[in-house]
Amino acid sequence: MKTRLRAAGALIAIACAAGATSAIAADSQPLPKGVAIVVNGTPIAQSDFDSAVKATGQPDTPELRARVKRELVMRQLISQAADKAHYGSRPEVQGIVARVRADAATDLYLRDTLRPQPVTDAQVKARYDAIVAIAGQFDYRAEVIAVGDAMKANAALAKLKQGVAFDAVAKEYNTTVNGGVAQWVSLKTPLVEGQTGGLPMPIAQAIAMTPIGATTGPIQLGDAFAIVRLDEKRKTVVPSFDQAKGVLRQQLDAQANDRALAALVDKLAAEAKIEQ
Repeated sequence: MKTRLRAAGALIAIACAAGATSAIAADSQPLPKGVAIVVNGTPIAQSDFDSAVKATGQPDTPELRARVKRELVMRQLISQAADKAHYGSRPEVQGIVARVRADAATDLYLRDTLRPQPVTDAQVKARYDAIVAIAGQFDYRAEVIAVGDAMKANAALAKLKQGVAFDAVAKEYNTTVNGGVAQWVSLKTPLVEGQTGGLPMPIAQAIAMTPIGATTGPIQLGDAFAIVRLDEKRKTVVPSFDQAKGVLRQQLDAQANDRALAALVDKLAAEAKIEQ
Protein backbone atom coordinates (compact mmCIF):
# COMPACT_ATOMS: atom_id res chain seq x y z
CA MET A 1 0.00 0.00 0.00
CA LYS A 2 2.78 2.45 0.90
CA THR A 3 4.49 1.64 -2.40
CA ARG A 4 1.30 2.39 -4.32
CA LEU A 5 0.86 5.67 -2.43
CA ARG A 6 4.43 6.73 -3.21
CA ALA A 7 3.90 5.75 -6.84
CA ALA A 8 0.73 7.84 -7.00
CA GLY A 9 2.61 10.84 -5.61
CA ALA A 10 5.38 10.35 -8.15
CA LEU A 11 2.85 10.15 -10.98
CA ILE A 12 1.26 13.41 -9.84
CA ALA A 13 4.66 15.13 -9.83
CA ILE A 14 5.48 13.74 -13.28
CA ALA A 15 2.10 14.83 -14.60
CA CYS A 16 2.64 18.35 -13.29
CA ALA A 17 6.13 18.52 -14.76
CA ALA A 18 4.74 17.36 -18.10
CA GLY A 19 2.10 20.06 -18.10
CA ALA A 20 -0.85 17.73 -17.52
CA THR A 21 -2.47 20.37 -15.31
CA SER A 22 -2.77 22.96 -18.02
CA ALA A 23 -6.55 22.61 -17.87
CA ILE A 24 -6.66 23.73 -14.24
CA ALA A 25 -7.92 27.29 -14.16
CA ALA A 26 -7.88 29.56 -11.13
CA ASP A 27 -10.28 32.35 -10.20
CA SER A 28 -8.72 35.68 -9.34
CA GLN A 29 -10.91 36.33 -6.29
CA PRO A 30 -9.07 37.34 -3.10
CA LEU A 31 -8.42 34.47 -0.71
CA PRO A 32 -8.93 34.46 3.07
CA LYS A 33 -5.92 35.37 5.18
CA GLY A 34 -3.48 32.48 5.61
CA VAL A 35 -4.94 30.52 2.68
CA ALA A 36 -2.85 29.77 -0.43
CA ILE A 37 -5.37 27.86 -2.55
CA VAL A 38 -9.06 26.93 -2.40
CA VAL A 39 -10.13 23.85 -4.36
CA ASN A 40 -13.89 23.36 -4.60
CA GLY A 41 -14.31 25.16 -1.32
CA THR A 42 -11.52 23.27 0.48
CA PRO A 43 -8.73 25.61 1.62
CA ILE A 44 -5.02 24.75 1.54
CA ALA A 45 -3.21 26.79 4.18
CA GLN A 46 -0.36 29.07 3.21
CA SER A 47 1.80 27.36 5.85
CA ASP A 48 1.16 23.95 4.25
CA PHE A 49 2.02 25.38 0.84
CA ASP A 50 5.24 26.93 2.17
CA SER A 51 6.17 23.62 3.84
CA ALA A 52 5.60 21.75 0.58
CA VAL A 53 7.90 24.18 -1.22
CA LYS A 54 10.59 23.79 1.44
CA ALA A 55 10.26 19.99 1.40
CA THR A 56 11.42 19.88 -2.23
CA GLY A 57 14.90 20.96 -1.10
CA GLN A 58 15.17 23.20 -4.15
CA PRO A 59 15.79 26.96 -4.33
CA ASP A 60 12.59 28.89 -3.68
CA THR A 61 11.67 30.42 -7.04
CA PRO A 62 8.39 31.56 -8.62
CA GLU A 63 8.64 28.62 -11.03
CA LEU A 64 9.01 26.12 -8.16
CA ARG A 65 6.08 27.67 -6.29
CA ALA A 66 3.92 27.44 -9.40
CA ARG A 67 4.81 23.76 -9.84
CA VAL A 68 4.17 22.91 -6.19
CA LYS A 69 0.86 24.76 -6.33
CA ARG A 70 -0.17 22.70 -9.35
CA GLU A 71 0.78 19.50 -7.52
CA LEU A 72 -1.25 20.48 -4.45
CA VAL A 73 -4.27 21.34 -6.59
CA MET A 74 -4.01 18.04 -8.45
CA ARG A 75 -3.69 16.09 -5.20
CA GLN A 76 -6.71 17.86 -3.77
CA LEU A 77 -8.78 17.20 -6.90
CA ILE A 78 -7.91 13.50 -6.84
CA SER A 79 -8.55 13.33 -3.09
CA GLN A 80 -11.97 14.92 -3.52
CA ALA A 81 -12.80 12.53 -6.35
CA ALA A 82 -11.81 9.59 -4.14
CA ASP A 83 -13.98 10.91 -1.29
CA LYS A 84 -16.91 11.41 -3.65
CA ALA A 85 -16.56 7.77 -4.72
CA HIS A 86 -16.53 6.75 -1.01
CA TYR A 87 -13.00 5.34 -1.08
CA GLY A 88 -12.45 6.80 2.37
CA SER A 89 -14.84 4.25 3.87
CA ARG A 90 -13.07 1.23 2.39
CA PRO A 91 -11.60 -1.12 5.05
CA GLU A 92 -8.03 -0.86 3.77
CA VAL A 93 -8.17 2.94 3.96
CA GLN A 94 -9.68 2.87 7.43
CA GLY A 95 -6.91 0.53 8.55
CA ILE A 96 -4.24 2.94 7.32
CA VAL A 97 -6.00 5.89 8.97
CA ALA A 98 -6.22 3.99 12.26
CA ARG A 99 -2.52 3.11 12.19
CA VAL A 100 -1.45 6.65 11.32
CA ARG A 101 -3.69 8.06 14.07
CA ALA A 102 -2.33 5.57 16.60
CA ASP A 103 1.29 6.28 15.62
CA ALA A 104 0.78 10.05 15.83
CA ALA A 105 -0.98 9.80 19.20
CA THR A 106 1.74 7.50 20.54
CA ASP A 107 4.54 9.82 19.42
CA LEU A 108 2.85 12.85 21.01
CA TYR A 109 2.14 10.94 24.22
CA LEU A 110 5.75 9.82 24.55
CA ARG A 111 7.02 13.31 23.80
CA ASP A 112 4.86 14.75 26.58
CA THR A 113 5.25 11.89 29.07
CA LEU A 114 8.82 10.58 28.92
CA ARG A 115 11.14 12.24 31.40
CA PRO A 116 14.60 10.77 30.85
CA GLN A 117 17.31 11.73 33.31
CA PRO A 118 19.46 14.52 31.84
CA VAL A 119 22.97 13.42 30.88
CA THR A 120 25.64 15.36 32.76
CA ASP A 121 29.05 16.46 31.52
CA ALA A 122 30.59 14.21 34.16
CA GLN A 123 28.77 11.18 32.74
CA VAL A 124 30.00 11.98 29.24
CA LYS A 125 33.58 12.28 30.50
CA ALA A 126 33.27 9.04 32.49
CA ARG A 127 32.05 7.23 29.40
CA TYR A 128 34.97 8.60 27.38
CA ASP A 129 37.48 7.54 30.05
CA ALA A 130 35.98 4.03 30.18
CA ILE A 131 36.31 3.62 26.42
CA VAL A 132 39.89 4.91 26.41
CA ALA A 133 40.79 2.55 29.25
CA ILE A 134 39.88 -0.53 27.23
CA ALA A 135 41.01 0.74 23.82
CA GLY A 136 43.55 -1.55 22.24
CA GLN A 137 47.02 -0.65 21.10
CA PHE A 138 46.13 -1.85 17.60
CA ASP A 139 43.13 -2.19 15.31
CA TYR A 140 42.82 -5.43 13.38
CA ARG A 141 40.89 -6.24 10.21
CA ALA A 142 40.35 -9.96 9.92
CA GLU A 143 38.35 -12.26 7.70
CA VAL A 144 36.62 -15.17 9.38
CA ILE A 145 35.04 -18.36 8.07
CA ALA A 146 32.55 -19.77 10.58
CA VAL A 147 31.12 -23.27 10.06
CA GLY A 148 28.88 -25.58 12.03
CA ASP A 149 31.04 -28.70 12.33
CA ALA A 150 34.61 -30.02 12.17
CA MET A 151 34.11 -31.75 8.81
CA LYS A 152 33.23 -28.48 7.06
CA ALA A 153 36.03 -26.67 8.86
CA ASN A 154 38.59 -29.22 7.65
CA ALA A 155 37.16 -29.11 4.12
CA ALA A 156 37.42 -25.32 4.06
CA LEU A 157 40.97 -25.43 5.41
CA ALA A 158 41.95 -28.01 2.80
CA LYS A 159 40.74 -25.74 0.00
CA LEU A 160 42.72 -22.84 1.45
CA LYS A 161 45.87 -25.01 1.48
CA GLN A 162 45.19 -25.85 -2.17
CA GLY A 163 45.40 -22.15 -2.97
CA VAL A 164 41.69 -21.37 -3.30
CA ALA A 165 41.06 -17.71 -2.45
CA PHE A 166 39.92 -17.07 1.12
CA ASP A 167 36.94 -15.02 -0.11
CA ALA A 168 35.79 -17.86 -2.35
CA VAL A 169 36.03 -20.41 0.46
CA ALA A 170 34.24 -18.04 2.83
CA LYS A 171 31.42 -17.56 0.31
CA GLU A 172 31.01 -21.32 0.03
CA TYR A 173 31.20 -22.26 3.71
CA ASN A 174 30.45 -19.25 5.92
CA THR A 175 27.30 -19.49 8.02
CA THR A 176 27.32 -15.70 8.69
CA VAL A 177 28.81 -12.73 6.88
CA ASN A 178 32.54 -12.65 7.77
CA GLY A 179 31.80 -15.03 10.62
CA GLY A 180 29.97 -12.24 12.44
CA VAL A 181 33.16 -10.20 12.92
CA ALA A 182 33.12 -6.44 12.30
CA GLN A 183 35.45 -5.03 9.65
CA TRP A 184 37.82 -3.45 12.21
CA VAL A 185 38.21 -4.42 15.86
CA SER A 186 40.42 -2.86 18.53
CA LEU A 187 42.10 -5.32 20.88
CA LYS A 188 44.10 -4.51 23.99
CA THR A 189 46.78 -7.02 24.85
CA PRO A 190 47.17 -8.95 27.03
CA LEU A 191 43.57 -9.90 26.33
CA VAL A 192 41.07 -9.88 29.18
CA GLU A 193 37.72 -11.66 29.12
CA GLY A 194 34.94 -9.15 28.50
CA GLN A 195 37.28 -6.68 26.78
CA THR A 196 37.64 -8.35 23.39
CA GLY A 197 35.49 -6.06 21.25
CA GLY A 198 32.54 -8.40 21.59
CA LEU A 199 34.47 -11.33 20.11
CA PRO A 200 34.79 -14.77 21.71
CA MET A 201 38.15 -15.01 23.46
CA PRO A 202 39.55 -17.72 21.12
CA ILE A 203 38.77 -15.58 18.05
CA ALA A 204 40.28 -12.47 19.65
CA GLN A 205 43.40 -14.43 20.59
CA ALA A 206 43.76 -15.76 17.05
CA ILE A 207 43.37 -12.30 15.52
CA ALA A 208 45.90 -10.73 17.90
CA MET A 209 48.50 -13.49 17.41
CA THR A 210 48.20 -14.11 13.66
CA PRO A 211 50.76 -12.38 11.38
CA ILE A 212 49.37 -10.16 8.63
CA GLY A 213 48.37 -12.29 5.65
CA ALA A 214 48.50 -15.56 7.61
CA THR A 215 45.63 -17.96 8.36
CA THR A 216 44.85 -19.66 11.67
CA GLY A 217 42.41 -22.46 12.43
CA PRO A 218 40.23 -24.28 12.73
CA ILE A 219 39.36 -22.79 16.13
CA GLN A 220 36.66 -24.57 18.13
CA LEU A 221 33.85 -22.44 19.57
CA GLY A 222 31.50 -24.81 21.33
CA ASP A 223 29.97 -26.89 18.55
CA ALA A 224 31.14 -24.48 15.83
CA PHE A 225 34.53 -23.85 14.24
CA ALA A 226 36.25 -20.81 12.75
CA ILE A 227 39.17 -20.07 10.45
CA VAL A 228 40.79 -16.63 10.73
CA ARG A 229 42.94 -14.66 8.31
CA LEU A 230 44.44 -11.32 9.37
CA ASP A 231 44.34 -8.79 6.53
CA GLU A 232 45.50 -5.55 8.17
CA LYS A 233 46.82 -4.17 11.43
CA ARG A 234 47.15 -0.50 12.37
CA LYS A 235 47.93 1.54 15.46
CA THR A 236 44.79 2.62 17.27
CA VAL A 237 44.05 6.35 17.07
CA VAL A 238 41.96 7.52 20.03
CA PRO A 239 39.97 10.72 19.35
CA SER A 240 40.27 13.56 21.84
CA PHE A 241 37.46 14.16 24.33
CA ASP A 242 36.38 17.27 22.44
CA GLN A 243 36.14 15.24 19.24
CA ALA A 244 34.16 12.42 20.85
CA LYS A 245 31.92 14.14 23.39
CA GLY A 246 29.14 15.02 20.94
CA VAL A 247 28.64 11.45 19.79
CA LEU A 248 29.01 10.10 23.33
CA ARG A 249 26.34 12.49 24.62
CA GLN A 250 23.98 11.37 21.87
CA GLN A 251 24.55 7.74 22.83
CA LEU A 252 23.98 8.44 26.53
CA ASP A 253 20.88 10.50 25.75
CA ALA A 254 19.51 7.58 23.72
CA GLN A 255 20.24 5.17 26.57
CA ALA A 256 18.52 7.48 29.07
CA ASN A 257 15.52 7.68 26.77
CA ASP A 258 15.43 3.88 26.46
CA ARG A 259 15.50 3.52 30.25
CA ALA A 260 12.68 6.04 30.65
CA LEU A 261 10.65 4.23 28.00
CA ALA A 262 11.23 0.86 29.67
CA ALA A 263 10.15 2.28 33.04
CA LEU A 264 6.99 3.74 31.48
CA VAL A 265 6.10 0.46 29.77
CA ASP A 266 6.68 -1.46 33.03
CA LYS A 267 4.38 0.97 34.86
CA LEU A 268 1.65 0.70 32.23
CA ALA A 269 1.96 -3.09 32.12
CA ALA A 270 1.68 -3.32 35.91
CA GLU A 271 -1.60 -1.39 35.75
CA ALA A 272 -2.96 -3.27 32.74
CA LYS A 273 -4.86 -6.50 32.20
CA ILE A 274 -3.11 -8.31 29.35
CA GLU A 275 -4.60 -11.50 27.90
CA GLN A 276 -2.71 -13.63 25.38
